[in-house]
Amino acid sequence: MKIKIFQFQVIDSDTEANLNKVDSLFAETDLSNTDVVVLPEMWTSGYDLENIDDHAANNLEPVKSIITKLAQDNKVTVVAGSIPNKYENSGVYNTAFTVDRHGELIREYSKMHLVPMLNEPEYLESGDKSAEVFEINGETCGLVICYDLRFPELFRDLSLSGAKIIFVVAEWPIERTEHWITLLKARAIENQCYIVASNTIGTQTNGTEFAGRSMIINPFGEILAQADKDTEETVTAELDLDYIDQVRSDIPIFESRRKDLYKNL
Repeated sequence: MKIKIFQFQVIDSDTEANLNKVDSLFAETDLSNTDVVVLPEMWTSGYDLENIDDHAANNLEPVKSIITKLAQDNKVTVVAGSIPNKYENSGVYNTAFTVDRHGELIREYSKMHLVPMLNEPEYLESGDKSAEVFEINGETCGLVICYDLRFPELFRDLSLSGAKIIFVVAEWPIERTEHWITLLKARAIENQCYIVASNTIGTQTNGTEFAGRSMIINPFGEILAQADKDTEETVTAELDLDYIDQVRSDIPIFESRRKDLYKNL
């Protein structure tokens, strides 16, 4: 499975500019033989939380229709990062979604872990549905958002449900870069799966600078491809899904688990 991550600078508070940016990236990138394109977290608005109600989509629209056309025109599945989103009579959620190459919505997930350090609970609603697995080209996948990376039980739940690839869409700050790299590698190693992580770059008007370093990590914890910290670029790697079985056979952690002795799981 061939993956491309679009790492770019999100312009906070300017949905039109961000939509145009993504449209240009699709138009300018050779997507032949590509299976999946991945976008970052909150890419339509950035972290303009004080005005997030103004930036929110309604049931993912009109963004979903735009992504659907891009997916169909380019014959790729789009892991469309996340966007601020309202449902009927609701507050604003941080909602990630995935559209397949046929234009079908195959996964929708609202961020369950809100970031206290960014005052997210003050402006956003917490998702109340599990991060269920879904399929891309017959392979079982998971999708989580940024701060979710700090909760290993979420990743283990997805891997026990069969996930071979877990997508992490983020706007991760530069001051916690080492956490980003270490946790991504740990999640890959401890779950023996591929981790595909998309992040943004640049500084937004609230002063937050993002870490970049979007990356793709194999089930042994090796970085297959990685972007720089401050460059707009496309990260590409081809995933060998059979390698997962090899790693899990060589180091059989799932067979060695002692569920009978884990008191709080």
